[in-house]
Amino acid sequence: MKSPDASTIFSSYKKHISTFTSFSNETWELIESVLSVREFKKGEYSVEEGKICRHIDFIYQGSFRAYSNKDGEDITTGIYLEGICLTNMKSLSAGTASHLYLQALEDSVTARLYKEELIGLYEKSAELQAVGRAILEGMIVEENDWKEMYTLYDPEERYRFLMQKSPEIIQRISLQYVASFLGIRRETLSRIRSRSAR
Repeated sequence: MKSPDASTIFSSYKKHISTFTSFSNETWELIESVLSVREFKKGEYSVEEGKICRHIDFIYQGSFRAYSNKDGEDITTGIYLEGICLTNMKSLSAGTASHLYLQALEDSVTARLYKEELIGLYEKSAELQAVGRAILEGMIVEENDWKEMYTLYDPEERYRFLMQKSPEIIQRISLQYVASFLGIRRETLSRIRSRSAR
């Protein structure tokens, strides 16, 4: 995988943040000063269970899944593609050990923002504090969209919601992970896909 230029990655992150809130070039320069580029090989972890999550990763390239292990079985609770942010919100906010893993499903590249470094810059800019809140609020809204999928929809409706919201997931991600994410068995997902294709 050819490593993209850091300025290209950061520019993509800036564009993403600007969909939540507006900010000055000075504020962006502060954010950029604490950004770093991270590369992950397929199978590597951004966050591991039992460790404290101290960062937010913006996915520039690749994909990740969130999962936990219950009674020896991996349960996928999130799938993330390019153009969105990735963290363990509970661990990041409370400073407690993560109860899940965040794993690269493809070779991936992220722009990483460490919480402590961002907070350390807050005294330099009131606007930066608003941007920090906007980033977190944007992630919460995204997360809640997916959570509602489980409470509002039956399996077939969940599949349709997924296809409407992020059809690329079905094309790129292993069906076993997609099925687990939708809360169904792989065989059930295959039947739903067959019916939907008719």
